[in-house]
Amino acid sequence: MAISVFGRNRYADPEARLISDKLFYVIMSATLLFGFAVNAAEVFFLADWIAGWNPVVFFIVYLVMAVAGILINAFSRNPVVSFIGYCLVVLPIGAMLALVVPSYAFDVVRSAFAVTTLLAVVFGLLAVLYPAFFASMWRVLAVSLFIALIWALVNMVTGFLSSTMVWLDWLVVLVFCCYVGFDVSLARNRPKTLDNAVDSACGLYLDLINLFLRLLIIFGRNRD
Repeated sequence: MAISVFGRNRYADPEARLISDKLFYVIMSATLLFGFAVNAAEVFFLADWIAGWNPVVFFIVYLVMAVAGILINAFSRNPVVSFIGYCLVVLPIGAMLALVVPSYAFDVVRSAFAVTTLLAVVFGLLAVLYPAFFASMWRVLAVSLFIALIWALVNMVTGFLSSTMVWLDWLVVLVFCCYVGFDVSLARNRPKTLDNAVDSACGLYLDLINLFLRLLIIFGRNRD
């Protein structure tokens, strides 16, 4: 399962007010943590309610909200509107996590969370040290993500998976790790505005959720 991470190269309105680098990263981090907090609340308190939804209705609501949120966040130049778009992304993804996470043992979830955090820190630091390298990777990452999405779709429809293909899961993990580095590099190079802080948080949020979900699948399969 992968969630779209395209639409991140838009820069700010030339007339937008610049803020300090420190405030930019504080807002970006706070926005990112807000999304994770909302997701955690959905998993802990709404899982049973969400599980009672009709699957077709859930899928339609999920798709409409997530796509609308990504588009709003990508094209809006108003930080308030961009934050609304971010929330429209966070809420359906949290609902999906509320369906997925409870099906795994606690130690599997804990391991996936810990490794996601570790990889995010490592690749974030690498992006700080080698920003030009990660900034130049967007074409390779876009093609890699497209291939990963096609592979996931084929596997979902056909159920085809063999032990010899498990390495592809780790390749997808690497792709999203590189996306973390790419988005950190992008955030560093963007004009420091409120809108770009929200946009950068949304990009990193999608990277980390995708990374966590893939690790959850890998660790869950290994435990079986």
